[in-house]
Amino acid sequence: MKIDFPIKHIDGNLVFAHDNTVWAYFRIDGFNYDFLDDDEKSVPFQQQMSFFTNIGLDLHFLSIPNPTDIGGILDETIEEMKRKNYPLQENGIEFMKRVKAALEDQKELNESSEYHDYLGVQLNKERNKYTSGNVGIDTINAFKSFINGFNSPVYQAVGLYPNDILESEIQAYRSQAATIETTLVNAFSSRISRVTTAEAVYIAEKMFSTRNNNSDVKLRNRFASGRVVEGVDKKGVKHKAIRSDKRDFIDLQGTNIEEINPKELLLSRITDDNEIEELLCQHLVIADMGDVHFHPGFEWLYYIKLRMPFPVTISIRADHQPNEMVKKRLSNAKLEIQDQRKEAWKGGQGVDMNVEVSEQGTVQMENYFQQTGYPGYACSFVLKVTAENEEQLKTRVDMLRNEMSKFGLKVLSPYGYQIPLLLEMIPGSKKMHEDYKIEVSPGILGGMMFGATTNIGDNRGFYIGHTSRLSKPVFVQPDLAAKAFDIGNIVDSISVLVAGMTGKGKSFFMNLFVYLATLTGSKGLVIDPKGDRMDWDKGLPFIPPEYISVWTLGTDPNDAGSLDPFRTSTSMEEAKDITMDILSYLAKVSIDDVAYSILSEAVEIVPQHEDPCIGVVMSYLHNLYDNRPANMSDQRYLALESLLNTLTTLKRNQLSLLLFGEVGQNYKVLQHEQPIQVLMIQNLNLPRGSELENKRPIHMISEAIMISITAWTKQYMFNSERGVHKYILQDEASAIERSAIGSELMDFIVRMGRYYNTTLMKGSQNASDHGQDVANIGMKFSFGLRKTSECEEMLDYLNLPRTQENIDTLKRLDRGEALFQDIYGRSAVIRINPVFEELLNAFDSSTSTEEEREREKERVR
Repeated sequence: MKIDFPIKHIDGNLVFAHDNTVWAYFRIDGFNYDFLDDDEKSVPFQQQMSFFTNIGLDLHFLSIPNPTDIGGILDETIEEMKRKNYPLQENGIEFMKRVKAALEDQKELNESSEYHDYLGVQLNKERNKYTSGNVGIDTINAFKSFINGFNSPVYQAVGLYPNDILESEIQAYRSQAATIETTLVNAFSSRISRVTTAEAVYIAEKMFSTRNNNSDVKLRNRFASGRVVEGVDKKGVKHKAIRSDKRDFIDLQGTNIEEINPKELLLSRITDDNEIEELLCQHLVIADMGDVHFHPGFEWLYYIKLRMPFPVTISIRADHQPNEMVKKRLSNAKLEIQDQRKEAWKGGQGVDMNVEVSEQGTVQMENYFQQTGYPGYACSFVLKVTAENEEQLKTRVDMLRNEMSKFGLKVLSPYGYQIPLLLEMIPGSKKMHEDYKIEVSPGILGGMMFGATTNIGDNRGFYIGHTSRLSKPVFVQPDLAAKAFDIGNIVDSISVLVAGMTGKGKSFFMNLFVYLATLTGSKGLVIDPKGDRMDWDKGLPFIPPEYISVWTLGTDPNDAGSLDPFRTSTSMEEAKDITMDILSYLAKVSIDDVAYSILSEAVEIVPQHEDPCIGVVMSYLHNLYDNRPANMSDQRYLALESLLNTLTTLKRNQLSLLLFGEVGQNYKVLQHEQPIQVLMIQNLNLPRGSELENKRPIHMISEAIMISITAWTKQYMFNSERGVHKYILQDEASAIERSAIGSELMDFIVRMGRYYNTTLMKGSQNASDHGQDVANIGMKFSFGLRKTSECEEMLDYLNLPRTQENIDTLKRLDRGEALFQDIYGRSAVIRINPVFEELLNAFDSSTSTEEEREREKERVR
């Protein structure tokens, strides 16, 4: 079927229509709304109310579902992997291909949608649908515009046609659009970007898509419409203009549109494989919205994004009506009702109850607009639903209508209006009917929460799971925040926080994360104080054992001295600080003690030795004790004796051998080239629970070792190639955070990780274990928490309110579920999905065997 395509020309985010309207379209990245309390929900409402009250222009809201193109995202990831040079490249590419095949078979993932919100603003005030409440004034203004039009260069210059668009006009509209962009940022508390020419074409072409996930529509990056022409006026002045050509937009309409019945369209096209592809669609309108609505509670548009398990395209055309016009029309309506009442009295009859209700409503609305001075908007609400067959289409339409009825919205499919409604949704078009026009106040537009987003993740990189609600696939790229791509991220850190009590999937997820990062080109260090990864030296799926180094410190005599702070630190000054912190902690001496100054003297002379280590400290203390200076007081000598005895006793512990290096020792060093390095410590015993109050020497030594290892990770970050993304998985981070120097080291890695392209992944059971550097962390994952206080602290980290609903959400998280906050500040509950059972078995830290799990499955059946 031939249709009249409304777009005349596209220049960046400016869309010129054949009816001489000029629209500027902006993409709204969106703001988080789902976890806010009622007071916080009023903030975006008031901001949008202010915008709609003051803009004074016609608007076009577009909320377009963008079903996640799983294949496209993973293809881009594979191409990115091919551009790198790393040992596991072939294995990683093969793995990603298998992930792609597995995910594309899961239909519920491919039909779930991210929504992209666009707002169009009609810039040509003369072409506003409503300009004033006075018909006479409107007529005079229209006549003036008509006369002024003849003075335009397109009428005066030789070589130009009346429909040409002057470049000077285009520039003026660009300036106007730039001004509006600033106001939009304030209105939506979100990143606002001007739509590109390719994106505007992409939006228009999606209306003709023959696939539920729009994968048949590709971005036309080289699209251009019109051609530059030049004319000369009577004064010899040259004027450049753009001459449009309808043929430029023919390719966008390469779909056959068949009206198979008055309420349905069949869209079909021939694919590249010379096959016919078909899709059914139905356009619906909101015919009635009820009379009284409150905020929060009327976020029907946001609800569609949040709850509908299938894509729904939403178009709202809102024509601005000045306050004077609204009051004039309400006054006329009131007079009409009064006339009806008079006529009823003349006939000796009472008025109908509907008339009474209408009069009351009219009076209330007149008072409202009189007192507030707000403008009105004449709106057309259009919803588009697609399906592959009749039954599916009916099911989806019925579900949408039922859900919208909960908000008091009457949704119906107008008889014989399907093609006009399709055209109305296209950018630059206009309202195609007046039958279902609804006149609303700015509060109704603000209350629907346009711009509130349900999107989560980066939509690039590797797949980690799907949202628990509607199963939207979630992809992340660990190093993305550090690349300064101007993508709207509110944090630049590439570090990751992971919290959650035992058994909820925290360790499993961290293992999966570093595994996927390694296969896509990263390399890293895994600090494993619990020994959960001792079997990794046998290899992992797609990662042979030769690419994994598992080093269990304490099993080899050559391990002695490997964790001496003078050998793990990045500088001598840092080594002295860490050594002082560790030895004073182990000996239980504080800065006020005499022994502290003695220890400080011993540490200060270490850099003078050719092989600096703690052994030099011990030698100095022994020598000082054996050769007591004449001026040393008894108090100081006794303090020296106590300090030396304590450190000597601790040194005999097997674990201490790792910390106390000796001069001339042959010790191991960390490798920098291995893709995965796992570092475990034999017999490590970190304090837990009540042990934190009464630590035994083994606990203190274990914590000191963790601090030294953290210094080692800093050295790893410094000495590795900056162009290669690295990760450091620090399990049981709480043991390090409890020490001032350990916390300082972790904070440094978090802050400088962006520069050194290093992700610190901090894992701990409690939210309170993560210290004060949370504000500098990018992605955050909270698995199930038990205590209310822990939930409240985690909500503070996520900058979410401490509502009972949010606390209950964290407590109710099932095994494998996490509340995830991405680098854009958006939050959602996601379910971690390893895709393959082999990975589930490889990373599972539970005690059950594969045979036991199979028997349990049979028992449940």
